Amino acid sequence: MCGRIKQAVGLADYMETLRWSPRAILDVPDGPKYNVPPGARPLVLHRLGDGAEHADRLFWGYKPPWYKHGPVSNARLDTVLKGSGFWKPLLANRIIVPADGWYEWTGDKGDKQPWFINPKDTQPILMAGITAWLPGREVSAETGFAIITDDAAGGMVDIHDRRPICLSPEDAITWLDPATPVDAALELLTTSRPESAFRWWEVTRKMGNTRYQLDDASKQIDL
Repeated sequence: MCGRIKQAVGLADYMETLRWSPRAILDVPDGPKYNVPPGARPLVLHRLGDGAEHADRLFWGYKPPWYKHGPVSNARLDTVLKGSGFWKPLLANRIIVPADGWYEWTGDKGDKQPWFINPKDTQPILMAGITAWLPGREVSAETGFAIITDDAAGGMVDIHDRRPICLSPEDAITWLDPATPVDAALELLTTSRPESAFRWWEVTRKMGNTRYQLDDASKQIDL
């Protein structure tokens, strides 16, 4: 899954990864976020509505009005590909969640150790997401988004058995294009960046508290 994310570089850097116009910087408040949990409003990139390039802060987690449980922050790829009625209405509303990396935990309940995972090339990751939000709608759990996840492989399995789907810049651009049919967009999710493109290390247990927002949240701790 994807338990938390880090969004600490400027919006301009995330947009530059997609070669987008920096004009959208004015659309959202900026500021580093070192420890972003579900239920927060991270930056997302999209072309919803008028088809232009936009950035907004949306609610991380999706809870349709009829759903009796809490907001769902991750959408399993196998469930999405099977045409789940929960996710199918969102598949045309595609977003990218840019980040510097994400956090996962290992260990037993009450003794969890957080890890930070980021790409070896240190470039922003571009996580595929889907949302119920459209421009003009209120930002809430009912219009929230989920990050699509797939089975982890390689050494990353030791950290968690699931991982967010991270697209290349080229695939992310196609994913966001309103002209890309849903079937073609879903095919992109099967060619995400491999586990070998990432590295991971243990970080301070203080970041287990969502209020911990210091810049050392993702710093490797001494073993």
